[in-house]
Amino acid sequence: MKVISKFFRRHLVQYLISFHSIFLVQKSWRINNLSIFPAMISPEVVNFDPPRFLNQEYTVKRDQILNKVPSEEFGNHFHGITAVLPGEIPEIAEIQDFFLDSIFYRVEKFPVHKLFEPDFLSAFLKKGSLDARTLGTWSDVDQSIIFESGKLHLSVGKDVYQELGLSGHTEITSSRKQTATYRVTIDVRDEKFIPDCKYYKRVFWCLKNQVCLQFDWIMSWQPHDVDICPSSFAAYLDLLGFGVAQCKPMFEERILTQTHIPMLHPETDLLDVIEWVGAAALNITCPKEEDYASSMICPEPSYKSEKVHILKWRGFFPSSQAKQLLGVILRLHPEVTETTQPAWLNLTFHGFDEFRTAPNIWSVFTTTSDACHVFTSQTSRRKIK
Repeated sequence: MKVISKFFRRHLVQYLISFHSIFLVQKSWRINNLSIFPAMISPEVVNFDPPRFLNQEYTVKRDQILNKVPSEEFGNHFHGITAVLPGEIPEIAEIQDFFLDSIFYRVEKFPVHKLFEPDFLSAFLKKGSLDARTLGTWSDVDQSIIFESGKLHLSVGKDVYQELGLSGHTEITSSRKQTATYRVTIDVRDEKFIPDCKYYKRVFWCLKNQVCLQFDWIMSWQPHDVDICPSSFAAYLDLLGFGVAQCKPMFEERILTQTHIPMLHPETDLLDVIEWVGAAALNITCPKEEDYASSMICPEPSYKSEKVHILKWRGFFPSSQAKQLLGVILRLHPEVTETTQPAWLNLTFHGFDEFRTAPNIWSVFTTTSDACHVFTSQTSRRKIK
């Protein structure tokens, strides 16, 4: 009996491709050969409905893909990045060291109104690019605060929204049973958002009087002036008495040899190739023929590659860094195959699951042609209008 069916496998790899579930799966299962036996599976777990995914596939011209980052469609923050690069890559050292000097900070018990204090506003928000988000959620409602692209987004429950006193709108949910949340957006780039303006004073007063809006954050700041050191941001917060910890992205690399690679054939389902990418990233073997333990195989048509570089980063990555790395991958040339079908290079970004309309995963395949193949997968509970 085949242990992993096609239906179960598709939902399994959609889970595995997200960094959130990698640690749990590696601790629970023997990933290398997926030797899961029926007696080990709890009936109650098997009967759970699989999570809903909103998948999209489309092609974008190579010279237009960078214009989509950042965007509401692709999101602005990522917690994981995976690169799957078949063939010999002369520029591999540049990619390996891409985030070598990247840093972000964990800031403890930072009140949200501190972002808008006059000194912080003039020194960091007006003279640099800040990306920040609260860690986790609070209360019985999925609530979060994000600062990106010069805007503060508060996603809060009904009680906090009513006490806050700022205008916003209800976020559309896909379930009547789910508690409604409200979205409040504050644009720091607005000309009216200056300390002497009534609008600024009201926003600052409303946020300061909400004592519950104090959290642990992850933050990244890049100054507009290259002569200013980014670490001055952490030094300022430390001077104010906040606990600040410097963090660096985690990097992992693995090289596969003599591996069969699926091709982007017109008749090939792109989701099958995505499954293969997710399996390769998790060191799951996909042979050309099925075996007893798993029905996962390499999609056809395929070719044999001498070497495949798999690079994975985990951390906090603003869209500006994602755009730069994607630009590097776009300059690379995929290896030449013996067939008429082109080889590909893949870059997958894993977004934070905050139940927004931006996808949690978006994956880009580049080939020798002018078109990039894009796959997005969203586990959001929000409806897309």
